[in-house]
Amino acid sequence: MKYRAKIIALFAFATLFITGFKQAKPPLFKHHYIDLTLPMSKEGIGDYGLTALVDIDHDGKLDFILGGRNPLPSRLYWYQYVDADHWIRHDVGNDYLSDVGLAALDVDGDGWTDLVCSGVWYRNTGKPRTERFERIVFDDHAAGAHDILIKDINGDGKPDVVMMGDKNSALGGIYWYDISADPRDHWVKHFIGPGIHGAISPAGVADINGDGFADVIRADTWFENKDGKGIDWIAHPNIPMGREGKFGFCVRTDVADMDGNGKNVVVMCDADMDNSKMTILRNPDGKGESWTKQELPQSFAYGSLHALGVADFNGDKRLDIVSVEQEELLPNGRQNPRWVLWTNNGNGNYTENIILDEKLGGHELQVGDVDGDGDIDICSKNWGADLKNGAGGKIHVDYLENLSSKKKIKK
Repeated sequence: MKYRAKIIALFAFATLFITGFKQAKPPLFKHHYIDLTLPMSKEGIGDYGLTALVDIDHDGKLDFILGGRNPLPSRLYWYQYVDADHWIRHDVGNDYLSDVGLAALDVDGDGWTDLVCSGVWYRNTGKPRTERFERIVFDDHAAGAHDILIKDINGDGKPDVVMMGDKNSALGGIYWYDISADPRDHWVKHFIGPGIHGAISPAGVADINGDGFADVIRADTWFENKDGKGIDWIAHPNIPMGREGKFGFCVRTDVADMDGNGKNVVVMCDADMDNSKMTILRNPDGKGESWTKQELPQSFAYGSLHALGVADFNGDKRLDIVSVEQEELLPNGRQNPRWVLWTNNGNGNYTENIILDEKLGGHELQVGDVDGDGDIDICSKNWGADLKNGAGGKIHVDYLENLSSKKKIKK
């Protein structure tokens, strides 16, 4: 038996040596509440979506944006970061018309970050701490966008706005908008393809087939920007991902060089359904004609993973993946939604790490260096509240402070 154990150990060592696999060190996080005072119904309904993490007030620090619509009218907020336990809530405006979608962009080129929602944008007046944003309509028939992101679609070097809503929304499909010379005018709208409930956020627009043009990834289908101008689109229904849940087909998508070889892969997870999976989709020919699917390690049955972030969280120069379960879509018998981070060990190997397990769910998380210490932090909030959650049944806005930076680790 001892001889057999030695053989097994030597084989394992040889395998690690050959593959170069070494388990990456997981980052350390500390949880802080940003806010526990947001309104909701007595049943815990808040409908809080619309997130972004961006410097709103030009103080050099990232601020967190979110929106909610219970009670109506819908309300958009931004949180000014002061320190880990001190955030100041400011009103942006009302009636944002989105389902979940929001994107941050300096729409009018005045140097201040504005916020784009479904058919409307909110102009930052340059005094965001003291003034509400100006609400401006760019499409009267575009309510209900679940996903919104910014990308140059027509190759003119200027940012365009991509929005998606399902068949039940006024928007009713995937469209991109060419922002008018005067952004107060209605923007020029172009059809890409049919929409599903959720798919293209946070970063599902990228060049799939290597022609230099921005394509759109919608769960089981990618849309090829054939002419590079965003006018001629070809649907390729060949991606092995996407299941129908409570609200239809819904995923979260990012595109990044996860393997460190200069080639992008697609990171995608199920959303708005239990038994969600986190996957990496590779297209070996680089043309989007075929795909392989890798499910990341999973030690328990996940609920809905309506959140996706890709960043180097532990400083090892490899991109990691983070998500969090929703409170309201957990497997039967569970009331402890978890925050999960998959550290990238290289060579396509990942390790599942539970970074927070305090009965606090999340939705549409955002990642960035909030406190300016050089490592990547996480902000999120719950869509609705489980009345038995770890925040006393409240809507909670959360900041996970990354403690990986050497100057923050106490010895």
